[in-house]
Amino acid sequence: MIARHASVSLLPAQQSALAKIACAVVRPGAVALLCGPHGTGKTTLLTMLAADERLRDRSVDRRDFDVWDAATAPGAEPPDIVLVDDAHLAPDGGLARLVVRCLRRPATSVVLAGEGRLLSLVARDIRVEQAVTLRASLRPCSAAESRELLDAVLPLETCSRPDATDHDPVARAIHEIAAGIPADIIRLAGLAGMVAASRPTPHIGVDDIEALHRRLSPRAA
Repeated sequence: MIARHASVSLLPAQQSALAKIACAVVRPGAVALLCGPHGTGKTTLLTMLAADERLRDRSVDRRDFDVWDAATAPGAEPPDIVLVDDAHLAPDGGLARLVVRCLRRPATSVVLAGEGRLLSLVARDIRVEQAVTLRASLRPCSAAESRELLDAVLPLETCSRPDATDHDPVARAIHEIAAGIPADIIRLAGLAGMVAASRPTPHIGVDDIEALHRRLSPRAA
């Protein structure tokens, strides 16, 4: 079931990852990994974590790796919780440099979020690998999860035809085109909703979804 946090809908895998990371960061000295493909919600979860009321008594800062790496001068004291986005873009040795610097302050915990290369970077540096206390992962949606996500963002009455009874054809097309990536599903569904709303009788079908995809992606032409 999709859960809503403020104005954001979270899939079960995202809810689970957020809960794991939230539990990890309250322990000083923790280093957590959040790994998943582009568009699966890593930045969204870090943003939600930074604004979490449960952490209001702790200093929290979220930045991309390159900003942390450039801004954290030697000797500068890090916040209680360091949230590092795009950590997979770190150069060799970059993660260790940042993690070691942060953990010199015993009260600090670190979250490293990134795509698949992040795991390779961690595995190649024993200092980082041994510091990691928790790993959480995000993955593309299953067909059922895509359908559930669409139920939350695309009104049933816009799908397939005026007398549609379910999302199945449109949901299947969006899931396949987006390869299950939540951000791409939401983006395509949002555009589909705009197209439907522009019509005298708001509805949209599979042909419309495929036409939107061809327009957005030259490789699909």
